[in-house]
Formats: sequence, C-alpha cells, structure tokens
Amino acid sequence: MAESDLILDEGFPVLSDFKPGSSEAERFPVPRAPFASYTNAITFAQRTSFLNDCALVFNARATEGDEYSSGSTFFLPSSMKPRCALEALAQTIFNKHTEGLEGKFDPKNSGAEWWTLVLDNKLTTSNDPPPKKAIDKDDDDSEDEEDDEVGMHFDADYALEEQASGVFLHPRVATITYLSDVGVPTLILDRRSPPPQDVEKSSLNGSITKGWLSHPSFGKHVSFDGRLLHGAPGEFFPSVSTPESSKYDDDVPEPQTKKQKVEEKADEEDNALVGKRITFLVNIWLNHSTMDAVILDDDIVNKLTTTWEDPDSNAKSDEAHVPAFQWNTKDIANEDKLTNK
Repeated sequence: MAESDLILDEGFPVLSDFKPGSSEAERFPVPRAPFASYTNAITFAQRTSFLNDCALVFNARATEGDEYSSGSTFFLPSSMKPRCALEALAQTIFNKHTEGLEGKFDPKNSGAEWWTLVLDNKLTTSNDPPPKKAIDKDDDDSEDEEDDEVGMHFDADYALEEQASGVFLHPRVATITYLSDVGVPTLILDRRSPPPQDVEKSSLNGSITKGWLSHPSFGKHVSFDGRLLHGAPGEFFPSVSTPESSKYDDDVPEPQTKKQKVEEKADEEDNALVGKRITFLVNIWLNHSTMDAVILDDDIVNKLTTTWEDPDSNAKSDEAHVPAFQWNTKDIANEDKLTNK
C-alpha cells in the first residue's frame, strides 16, 4: 500500500500502516471523548483587537470576487509557523488536542482548518420564518449571516465528496471557542454521517438518544468527535441575550507602553460587536488536508491589528511583552464535569 494512498477507516483518514483489526481506541487515540467542555479555556490581553480581527476575517471569508477571494475556511498546516494571533490560536488548539500523539499521524498532511463566525443575535419570536432544515453540504458553515441560526450539518471535506460521491471524510476533532455570551446554543447529537454504502442515507433515520447542548460563554472551549451531527438550531433552542459583562474587558492587563493606537480607537468598532454571537472554530485534521480550505491571504494578515510575536523571537525576553492570549487549559484530559453525562 503506497504511503500517498488515501485510506479511510470509519470516516477518518488513517496512516498506511493502520491495523483494521485493532480496537477503536487504539485506531483513534483522538477524539479522546465524543464531547468535552472547558470553561474559561482562554483569556485575552488584547480582546478588542482580537474580536475585530475575527470580524475582519469573517467578512473576508464571506466575500467572493471582491477585494478578497478566500475560501470558505482557512487551513494552517501543522508544520507552518503562525503569522498572526488568529493562526497562533488555531495552532495552539491543534497542538493541545494532539499532544502526546507524536509519531501516530503524518504531520506533513495534518493541520488546523479554522474560521470565525460573527453573527447577529436574533431573538426568535413566533413571527419568525422557520429556518432551513436541510442536512447537506450546503449547510456546512451555512450559517445565515443575518442571524445566528446554524443548520444541522456534518463537518467534512465536501470538495472530496463532490469528486467521490458518498465519501464523507471527517476531521478527527471539531472544536468551538466562544468569544461572546449570547446567541443560540450549539447542539451536538450522537449520530454519525452515513457510510459510503448507505446511498439512501437511511442511517440518519431513527431515534437519537444522546446529545450535548453547549451555551455560549466567553472563553469557553468545547470539542467533539468530528463525525457527529451538529448545529445551532434556533427553532428548537432560541437565542438568548445577556447583558455585556465585565469580563469583556481585557482579561490580562497589558502595560501601557505596549498599547497600540488602534486599541484606543477601536471602541466604536467594538460597540458594533456587542450582542454578536462570536465563535472561533477549529477542526483537527490528521493525515489529510481538506481540499477546500486555503491558507489565510497575506493581504488579510497585514490588515489584522492584534499584536503578535513569534515565540521564538526576542519578544519573549522583553519583560513588557504580553502575549495576545493565554490558553488556560493545560491538560485536555481535564474536562468539565457535565450534568447528565
């Protein structure tokens, strides 16, 4: 079997030396759990600029044929050095979820697929039209940009599925990091995508007896099996709006000498983000680089305002230097205790 062959096992790309007879735990060391939640996983020294950067990238991602022509999602190869705070966060999440797995995946064909969502928090009323209910490739990232409704969908390499109909290749782990306290909660259901032989998708029928509901909370990080059906269905779980809390202030005080002018004039832009459902999403791909994700364009990188320094640079020896963010979850195995788990 050639090293370059694409080999699938239960919806995941695997190495050429995989052993079909081994247990699922041995074949798939990640995901470590079907769902996990981590409260206050991240804090920020430059919250305002980071959220504005999320909005800029989201708007660039949604633009087609204009100033930017980026793909629907972005990709950071596992061996690539981040060029900005957003890529640094994507890499941090990838590294945390793959910690201890060195030698068990191909780093040359692995990485973080990432994107941002900045959506209006639209409170559902009885007069609202019903949302779309389709579960297909058009619903992957198919959030209605006018509100925070997210159709139920599977995360998959849909560009590959177009070429090989019925073949759903999934990330090992899907993650959501909430950067606001408002909006429709995320629903993750214990239902995998149909296998290639299920042409009629009959495996999607029947009762689903297990699932997880995650409400937005600033700094919260959740992860789940990348093969699971999920979304933010506002029809069943209406959006909630909570007052802006004090934790929206910069979490880690930054020395005044390092403050940028852009932070001082960002208040007006920040006000535009109040009440938005903001999320930073990362899919962990091992042994495969999703075909329809692209590396963030240099032109967009140059427009981002969050101060970020390569950890290998001299900045880390500067006592006045404060990282753009701080990842607080040291061990992915230490997840929150869930109710009715």
